[in-house]
Amino acid sequence: EQGDANKKEVETLNFDRMASEFEALRLETESSGKRPKAFMLTIGNLAMRQARAQFSCNFLACAGYEVIDNLGFETVEAGIEAAVTAKADIVALCSSDDEYAEYALPAFKALKGRAMFIVAGAPPCMEELQANGINNFIHVRSNVLDTLKAYNAQLLK
Repeated sequence: EQGDANKKEVETLNFDRMASEFEALRLETESSGKRPKAFMLTIGNLAMRQARAQFSCNFLACAGYEVIDNLGFETVEAGIEAAVTAKADIVALCSSDDEYAEYALPAFKALKGRAMFIVAGAPPCMEELQANGINNFIHVRSNVLDTLKAYNAQLLK
């Protein structure tokens, strides 16, 4: 039969946009009635804290979170106090890799579980920080979508 010889498999077009999963994530945040507030605790090396804060603001804003950037704090205690006063749901520590060994644990302890604590970066001391209960790290190798879905699961309850 000649008609069968002319039949070809035609691949169906996919009309999903690449950003559709991120849009769904933002809609989930918006429809929850909550808008988590992410506070940048910027401290230490000026260039690194600014770069990490910009990265963190963009990363967290993808989920529709309100982001609060800061110019810098003299101490982690001052930063945590400002975050608590701002009623932050997330505190993102923004500094240099070398300074995280000095700042991360004191900031995490001072926060006392009042907000989600995130370290912006993948410092060499990450294993030590994880051993002390710090489990949230965002960096260029993070899967942004999966990370934000996990954060939404915690924050939008």
